[in-house]
Amino acid sequence: MQREEIIKLFRKNKGYLSSANLQKYKVHTSIIREMVEQGELERIKRGIYRLTPENLPQDETFTYDYFDAVMSVPKGVFCLRTALYYYGLTTFNLAGFDMAILPTNRNSKILTVNVRFFRFQEPYYSNHIETIKTSLFPLKIYSQERTVCDIIRLRHLVDEDIAMEGLNNYIKKSQKDINKLFAMAKFCKVRHIVEPAVKAMTGF
Repeated sequence: MQREEIIKLFRKNKGYLSSANLQKYKVHTSIIREMVEQGELERIKRGIYRLTPENLPQDETFTYDYFDAVMSVPKGVFCLRTALYYYGLTTFNLAGFDMAILPTNRNSKILTVNVRFFRFQEPYYSNHIETIKTSLFPLKIYSQERTVCDIIRLRHLVDEDIAMEGLNNYIKKSQKDINKLFAMAKFCKVRHIVEPAVKAMTGF
């Protein structure tokens, strides 16, 4: 298969292909290696390749590094500071991503983006995940109420100032669900922190 055909193959698959899929298409690994060396493709982790950023399909909301993380960690869920930033609840823009994985999942060595992994036990891992549809691949992220309570629950691992900023910004939002926030606070065992803060600001 010629290089032009391989590029078309990647475009047909939204810019990403695994080694297993490339073998199915009878693309020899030596050609892929040469294309990586010559800057036509990028290796994002062992066994996964993509087009260079300027040749990737563009999504209106998310940059390619989000999709690098999703392709590298299929069971990962965007959480904590990354989710807080997505919901507009913090001004802190993390250089990389926070992702939740199960304790049994292996950390993936991603070559193109920095990911900080947080091992969530059940039931914390599976509950209150939202799926965001994009033009490339769906992204999994925890709900904003869950995110606010998670970052307070794990404030010793993240940053207490960011945790309180997230809570305060959520309370100031015109569209919020305090009852849902309290339910999440109970689930995350931080209601003793969340409820007094909410009552102090809103009189709820």
